[in-house]
Amino acid sequence: MGEHHEVHAVRRVCIMTATAMTMRAVPDGNGGFRHVPTPFVPVVVGGKGKKKAVRPPDPIVTNGESAAEQLRLLIERIERIDEEISGMQADRADVFVEAKGVGFDVKGVRAILGLRKQEKHHRDEFESILETYKIALGLA
Repeated sequence: MGEHHEVHAVRRVCIMTATAMTMRAVPDGNGGFRHVPTPFVPVVVGGKGKKKAVRPPDPIVTNGESAAEQLRLLIERIERIDEEISGMQADRADVFVEAKGVGFDVKGVRAILGLRKQEKHHRDEFESILETYKIALGLA
């Protein structure tokens, strides 16, 4: 009962609100810890009559780069990925047009693609269920 649990704190800055936050590890009751976000409370240091508050981390600067610069770089990366995805989707559509042009049924090609994405045991299970239903309905 008289156990002493340390509370560990890690400082983080919420970029959206520019509020300094602290993630505190608190006992979870099962012998472990869970992290709870709490607003940053400056630690007061100094001797008698000489108290000086420690400032929270600057919300504009993190790891030597400004938060705005980090955000801009992330957004640009996402935009480049979106452009690549759009290009690949256009290429994919061209392949379906080509398949149709040489006489393949596009619906069948799509069905085969879906089947190939499944693991064999899942595919076999589905085909077994489908066959059972077809027999029950007189479609087999």
